[in-house]
Parts: sequence; C-alpha cells; structure tokens
Amino acid sequence: MKEGFEYQLFDLTNASRVMHGLGVLEWDDQVRVTARKHSADMAENSYFSHTNPEGQSPFDRMEEDDIAFSVAGENLAYGQFSSIFAHEGLMNSLGHRENILKSDFKLLGVGVAFGPKHEPYFTENFYSKRKF
Repeated sequence: MKEGFEYQLFDLTNASRVMHGLGVLEWDDQVRVTARKHSADMAENSYFSHTNPEGQSPFDRMEEDDIAFSVAGENLAYGQFSSIFAHEGLMNSLGHRENILKSDFKLLGVGVAFGPKHEPYFTENFYSKRKF
C-alpha cells in the first residue's frame, strides 16, 4: 500500500512540474530508502520534523546513506490521508512548493510509513547528483 502512496505523490509532483514548464524528476530508489526510513522513524517515535531526535538533518541522513548530492531538499507531510491531499498541502506551502518547482533538482525519492492510527507520514527527498 505504501508504494502506491509513494508513486502517486511522485507522479503528482511531476505533474505540477510539467504544468509549470519544468522537466520531470527521475525516480531514485536509493533516496527513497532514506525517505522511507525518516517516515518510519517519525511514525514509530511520534514526531514530525526535518530534524530527527538524534539531531540529524535531511542532508545528514542523505550523506549517511551515501547519496552524493550537489543540491538537496526535503518535503514532509502528515495528517492527510491521501497523496493527493498531501501534494495539495505541499503546493500551498511556499517552501515546499519551491522544492517541488526547483529547476536544480533532478531526482526524487518518496517514502511513506503509517503511524499507529494508520495515518501516513510522507517524506519527499529531492536532489541532484554531485559531479566529481
């Protein structure tokens, strides 16, 4: 079930990008793992934040998972019971909308986990690969 939520949010994000004249993002399984772990951590430990209880930022978590990025961002959503409502909420929030429509981003992984009341926690990790 969580894969359906993940791919739907990915598709909605790309649809918004196309509507704004931007290129589509490529799905990235490696960063999906990072996103899923953060969603699961939030669901299991009942918090909602870009910074986890260990003090790690999204960038720390991506580096820990060996994701070499030149630019990165994270969107979180909670409290919406579908990817459609989560996406609408993100698009109506300036900082999240900027991540969705940032032309520098090329890759996206979406991770979803469900809390004790079956409420979904959504994490979108955007990035572009670092060139060596």
